[in-house]
Amino acid sequence: MGINNITGPPVEGDDFFGREKELEFAWGHIKKGNSLLLSAPRRVGKSSFAKKLLEYAREDNWNTLELNLEEVKTEEGFVKLFIEKIQEECWWLKAKEKTNNTIANILESIKPTFKIGDVESSVEWKIQKADIYNKLKTLIDHKEETLIMVDEVTILLNSFIKIDKENGINDVVFFLNWLRSFRQVTGTKIHWIFCSSIGIENFTSRHNLSYTLNDVSSLQLSEFTKEQATNFIKELAISENLKIEDVHITYMLDKLVWNLPYFIQILFLNIDKLVKIHGKTISEQTINEAYQTLISEKHLNTWDERLNEYGEFESYTRLLLKNLSKTKEGESRDNLYNMLYAKINDGEKTEIVLNKLLYMLKNDGYLIDTEDSRYTFRSPLLRDFWYNRFSR
Repeated sequence: MGINNITGPPVEGDDFFGREKELEFAWGHIKKGNSLLLSAPRRVGKSSFAKKLLEYAREDNWNTLELNLEEVKTEEGFVKLFIEKIQEECWWLKAKEKTNNTIANILESIKPTFKIGDVESSVEWKIQKADIYNKLKTLIDHKEETLIMVDEVTILLNSFIKIDKENGINDVVFFLNWLRSFRQVTGTKIHWIFCSSIGIENFTSRHNLSYTLNDVSSLQLSEFTKEQATNFIKELAISENLKIEDVHITYMLDKLVWNLPYFIQILFLNIDKLVKIHGKTISEQTINEAYQTLISEKHLNTWDERLNEYGEFESYTRLLLKNLSKTKEGESRDNLYNMLYAKINDGEKTEIVLNKLLYMLKNDGYLIDTEDSRYTFRSPLLRDFWYNRFSR
């Protein structure tokens, strides 16, 4: 039957492929009382993986809650979303009945009744803020096994800073500490999964807030193995009624090198278009044509756009990536230092910036360091996209 080639939203149900061992490990870790931070670059499948863990929790009769913060810009917006989502859950409705509307009364008391952006309302929010957040922690029964998935949390944190450049970081600190206090309620059976297309660990490191997540275990989602990637392509081919030989699957994977599910999917999508729309037969030439089309399309734009979140490091990051896209072999650390020094003209600052950038770019999946101590793009596809877009 195959699986559907879904390249946009997270995949769920039967369209989720692979990662059985990682899922088994993660679910076992959660059942022992731990919370997880899914650490991986964009498009590795963090959200899909987290949704699968929510399925496991529901199968074990746990309460579950999913919070996607991508469209949330303010603390008031977070409170509103938290309330709305919890009210949608069947387990919460049952709890409300058992407690004779106690929870309903709490919800009513913390509903923001003012418009965001109004000066008087902002003052009211600041006065009530600590009390509101404390009440939020009481809405869920800490004695009930519960799994909460929080997606795109870093987007919300960045929004705090963008809205209020002077005091936004204080809101970030408050919010992260509140989440930490929620996780550390004595005897709690509420467990958390955090994931974001913008690296949470990079964000907290950049702002010296790593301590706010030191009680959460980080799980690195890896690329598919050669065998997993091969079977994945075969499943996609079945779903699209496409015949593809093993030799051509190998050629595809040799082109990609880094076997991210999303990279496989978008290359497969372009091959499928060439076959069905333009009447091509699958060959090395067709795969090369699909690859060349891919590096000029929109599918990889997010790798460019996310650098906006690097703040004061963005221009330095773009300088390094532009130069690294020109060489397959990569550059030594000394050469990267010299590139930055020519722009910064301060040895101590250059060293600090380079150390921070190399950590962030490796953590976000842009770069790897090779055995001969050079730095290069982790993905040839991403390198070729970068060269085509910014270096030609």
